[in-house]
Amino acid sequence: MNQSCNFAVMSYSFHGLKNVGAMDIFGYLETVRYRYGLQTADIWNGFLTSYDDGYLQLIRQHLDERGLELVNLCCDMAHVWDNDPLVRAKNEEMAWKCIHAAETLGAKTIRIDLGIREEKASNEQMNYVVEKYSEYCRAAAKIGAKLGPENHWGASWDYETMTELFMRIKEPNFGLLLHLGNWYGTDEEKDKYDRLFAPKAMHMHINYEHCVDADDVIPPLMQSGYTGCWSVESHKSVNEYNNVAFQLAQVKRVVAPLQYDGKWKVAPPAVVEGNTEDSM
Repeated sequence: MNQSCNFAVMSYSFHGLKNVGAMDIFGYLETVRYRYGLQTADIWNGFLTSYDDGYLQLIRQHLDERGLELVNLCCDMAHVWDNDPLVRAKNEEMAWKCIHAAETLGAKTIRIDLGIREEKASNEQMNYVVEKYSEYCRAAAKIGAKLGPENHWGASWDYETMTELFMRIKEPNFGLLLHLGNWYGTDEEKDKYDRLFAPKAMHMHINYEHCVDADDVIPPLMQSGYTGCWSVESHKSVNEYNNVAFQLAQVKRVVAPLQYDGKWKVAPPAVVEGNTEDSM
């Protein structure tokens, strides 16, 4: 990934503007390309109003016209597990719609949430999500995309659950959308889990607080082996243009001096304790 494609803004960052009718998907694409000078898009499917081919092709046209690469498609209402079998079936329909949308839009990664609301996964839940993620990953591989969950809510915040998931799923394009700090545990444990999962991360979302602490947050993630896109996400729903500008500037300020010809000017991954294939 070249340096110009190494940063992104998740479209959920503008959900406040979206909610008052001040931004749609096309306004988002214009914003990231011309306000922030990016060559990437990171789309939350809450900005999509349809999954019809004509509408998706129109979005693809706007992506291509702006020279934008879709680094991630975040899919809500498609989470793999739900305690209600009818909801599970409905979510699976949405998941397949999202995988089709990802193909049309050229998405490089696809986030589909785990969906287990309890803090720990049961055997039944784990067996089901392993099978379903494996199926989704095989479909995503055909379109050249990676696919996996985000440590977003419920059992996905549990380090042991996510570690077991990665041990059991054998598809090479299975990955994590690493949402920094979203783990059960102390602040020190959360930082450790971020570093341990960094090599498995297909994509990353960095909230406002972690952007404030970018000097301390980013170099250890590079050392741990993260080489994906650095995408900022604002959750504040107010003053969104300025908050995003600040977050993006913070990440660029720290990342840019550490990057040279696509390689990080930091210690290699092997120096990080526990960061081996056997640790997952």
